[in-house]
Amino acid sequence: MDMSGDIPGIHALQSPCGKWVACVVNTRLRVCHVQAPERITNFSIRIPSKEVTALKWSDDSLAIAVCSSRQVEIVNLDDAGYKVRVDNCSGGLGRFTSADFLGGDLLLTVWEFGRAKLWNLKTGKGIELGDIKTACDGRRWQMRPIVDSGGVRTLAVLSRIGAEDFLTVHFPQTSTSLSPTKLPTIDAQSLQWSPDGRWLTILDTPTAHPSLHIYTPDGHHFRSYPTSASTQDTGLGVKSTVWSTDSRQLALSRFNGRVLLLNTRTFAPLAMIEHTTTIHQTTLSSEAQAPIWTETVPASGERSYSLRSQPVSPPLSRTKPSTEPNDLGVAETRFSRDGGYLATRDERMLSTVWVWNMTTLTAHAVLIQHNNVRKMHWHPSRPGTLMLDCGEGVAYLFDATTGNAPVPITVRAPSTPVFSWLRRSSAEGKSAILCASKAGFTVLFPERRGSQIAEDGVFPAQEEEDVPFEEGASEDSLMDMLSGRKPLAIVTEPSYTNLDVGTEDEDASGRLEDTFREKRRAVTDASETDPFDDSDIF
Repeated sequence: MDMSGDIPGIHALQSPCGKWVACVVNTRLRVCHVQAPERITNFSIRIPSKEVTALKWSDDSLAIAVCSSRQVEIVNLDDAGYKVRVDNCSGGLGRFTSADFLGGDLLLTVWEFGRAKLWNLKTGKGIELGDIKTACDGRRWQMRPIVDSGGVRTLAVLSRIGAEDFLTVHFPQTSTSLSPTKLPTIDAQSLQWSPDGRWLTILDTPTAHPSLHIYTPDGHHFRSYPTSASTQDTGLGVKSTVWSTDSRQLALSRFNGRVLLLNTRTFAPLAMIEHTTTIHQTTLSSEAQAPIWTETVPASGERSYSLRSQPVSPPLSRTKPSTEPNDLGVAETRFSRDGGYLATRDERMLSTVWVWNMTTLTAHAVLIQHNNVRKMHWHPSRPGTLMLDCGEGVAYLFDATTGNAPVPITVRAPSTPVFSWLRRSSAEGKSAILCASKAGFTVLFPERRGSQIAEDGVFPAQEEEDVPFEEGASEDSLMDMLSGRKPLAIVTEPSYTNLDVGTEDEDASGRLEDTFREKRRAVTDASETDPFDDSDIF
């Protein structure tokens, strides 16, 4: 096992290609190589680190959007001097709540009151997308997965006009869209494309019946669940939906603690998974029963696992009555990379993980942890490897193909990190785990590090030596400049392309005024000063 040094920075995020990890420290955007995080490339940004809300990578891993509530700054990794900035102006539309790339040249910005705009970073044009839903528990929009290289990019958006929900299908590359489809929902909560892009599911509020609607890519309704003829489905409906990676199965997590598996050819029920408070596989032989691994942590702190004989009653999350409302249903559902395994957790027993075999539709293993499980992560390329994060600074690795007990790996960090798998190419082979905290991140290599970085492993044109930041430790101090011992430095700032969200700066053709540098030279004149610009009043 190897571990990199602690890299300072917030909002650590891996690139889609799996080579880089980006974070923000002070007024710099920091890009590190996964294989050697100590090799750092810095890019200057204008947004202070305390105002940054998120980082977003473009699909081609060549650009990063630095998001804040007032503006979005886009950094191009191939050209450090070229930057695009989307300003919120006077904030009449509210704060930015999100900014995401749709491909490599399209940026979708959403404001807190539901207004959204799709920017073409090449032409500088912006398209209004209407009123996106704001009161949603899940995803309000999603790009359709591209099955083939010649596929057309499709964007599905949930919107609400008055008291009705609508589904709109946009084609960002051609700036066209289909007519909005009125949804039979009371208050739609989320939408999700299947991995093969053939189906679109829309989840309604839990009190609605039916609470799940399935649509075709062109916005036509195909089926709802549960059907009106179903009489056994009472109470709250579907809590969440999860597609298998091969799109052959759809798992519906219910508020009654059950997971219903649907066959995606006809969307007929395939199997029902139930989490019982007492595990006792009485109908199976002792050899066919699922092993139950229980973690033990003595006073010495050494973690170990032991096999339990059935029947076993997993510990309940709440042992004493409380006036606080209880979370109901299935807490988490995760398919493995090849869809061969399904990992689930129940809200009543948050320290217990069930691993199900999707071929036999039986329990494969049960893992009872010492503390409640915070998150489950299947390996992005290895079908049977599951990682558990219990919020203790320990990564638990379980190999479902061997049936052995989980292996705990303790991570030494200043604060409790959040674990996630790092996507790496098949050529590199070995696994890596991103251990991110509020102040920085480290990279854990359970199988030791691989080979050296390839020639394209860094950005040599922008590579800088990382120097620790100290307040008042500037090389050219103010006292030296004022005393004349050192001349004033010539300040050169990177050129920015400003995309203004206001409609008052658009001409008749819809093109933004002074959109790109060298396209139109701005004339700095007092007579051209915007009288409503209050940025310099105080």
